[in-house]
Amino acid sequence: MFAKPLLVLVASLAIALAVVACGADPTPTAPPTSTPVPPTETPAPAAQAAYVPVTVESCTAVQDEEGEVQTGTASYIYTEPPSRSITLNQHVTEVMLALELQEYMVGTAYIDDEILPQYQAAYQSVPVLAEEYPSREVILGQNPDFLYGGFRSAFGNDAAGSQEELNKIGIGTYLTSSICNIGSPDTLDDVYTDISSIGKIFGVSERADALVKALAEEVSKATSQAGSSGDAPRVFLFDSGDDAPFTATCCSMFTNMIETAGGKNIFDEVDGRWKTVSWEEVIDRDPELIVLTEADWSTSQEKIDLLLGNPALADITAVKEQRFVVLQFSSLVPGIRNATAIAELAEAVSQ
Repeated sequence: MFAKPLLVLVASLAIALAVVACGADPTPTAPPTSTPVPPTETPAPAAQAAYVPVTVESCTAVQDEEGEVQTGTASYIYTEPPSRSITLNQHVTEVMLALELQEYMVGTAYIDDEILPQYQAAYQSVPVLAEEYPSREVILGQNPDFLYGGFRSAFGNDAAGSQEELNKIGIGTYLTSSICNIGSPDTLDDVYTDISSIGKIFGVSERADALVKALAEEVSKATSQAGSSGDAPRVFLFDSGDDAPFTATCCSMFTNMIETAGGKNIFDEVDGRWKTVSWEEVIDRDPELIVLTEADWSTSQEKIDLLLGNPALADITAVKEQRFVVLQFSSLVPGIRNATAIAELAEAVSQ
């Protein structure tokens, strides 16, 4: 279990200020519309008998009223593995499911697209607390001992509330480590760090190590087979937006992914992770390949129809040649899907 209030906080480190754009979440935070869900009973983790207390560092992030973000890290002691966990974003839910921890989950929320097929059965066993973020009331109603968030907004005032306040009432928290990469790119190492940290917290480090190894091998195989064909092809990620496209920039996981796959993000010099740009900028940069996100709020077919139906975009190389690649939104944020997505991108880039 997560140790109680002040006993658990070992240190708070590396506090930094940054504007919202440097760590902006790619999905909006909607006001909670959920209703309380009765708590479910969960067994104590099997690893508990042999569990050795661990100290695990988590990213922390708080946005103030002026739009600035305080990020840092805080270390916490876990004296036993959590048995009543809640995940607040899809990509972190899939980390838990990949580590076979579903029986220790009492809730999940905020699904952006389809859960991976191999985890569907496990996912169905976990109560869905809300389509987006559940309210703090709903969360506390489940009597959780651990909350795992993938975006800063998961611990916003309209969702679970601050990590500090949750820790004070004995609830452990973990926020994806890449959120603290203010001004520097997200990388696969961030994903591996998160998997390893969750493995330590739940006493399943061997599973975590095996998962990290498998993902790293998948990436290595994909990139070694991709080869080199001269200059890196220019690639544009089209997430959403009709009048002005929303895209991944400098510090997003996508930029790291496409570079690993042998391509170049045409907006890799723009600060932050995600930005709204203009179609004129896209035309000027003339992408040779366009990656389209598939998500509940914006389908890939809608974006294809827009690209092919707008005469102003007709001379873009990727549009003329209809070189489109579709990736689920969940593949573009730090998580277990990144490795497979890199393989798909490497194949597309090499063609």
